[in-house]
Amino acid sequence: MTTTPIQTELLAALEQERITLSDLLPRFSDEQWRANTRSDGWTVHDIAMHIADSSYGLSLIILGEVQPNLPVNPETGWMDVDDLNEQRRQKNAALDRDKVMQRVTGSFDHARRAIEHTDDLDAPGPLGPSRTKRSWLQQIVSHVESHRQELEELIEQP
Repeated sequence: MTTTPIQTELLAALEQERITLSDLLPRFSDEQWRANTRSDGWTVHDIAMHIADSSYGLSLIILGEVQPNLPVNPETGWMDVDDLNEQRRQKNAALDRDKVMQRVTGSFDHARRAIEHTDDLDAPGPLGPSRTKRSWLQQIVSHVESHRQELEELIEQP
């Protein structure tokens, strides 16, 4: 399979996020893992698990292995995910740190597969033509980046 320059760029950005995150997460002590929080109460554990969940889920949707089943916000053309994110946060709260790390690692594998196996980046995405497959793949990378930046801020908390 031939990789386009855009796919190469996305793969490089994804790999950089994987490396940075895999270096960052072990720096949190066990206490910080559960105690350091964003202003909304999400812990390091919650954010790391959310990165894994969302990257995995979006990858499967892009690959056509799962159908999107959330309502779409007509203003953004994107799924309304807040309720699902909170449900998943609660469901995954009891997972131990090792399991979270395994899921984070696995989610990057799925994201890489989605990037590598998307033939027509300009084709309509799973929710229709308002967002192309390219924008979905870019969303995975930018989503990881934004949450990784939050984690970098949380590592500074005592």
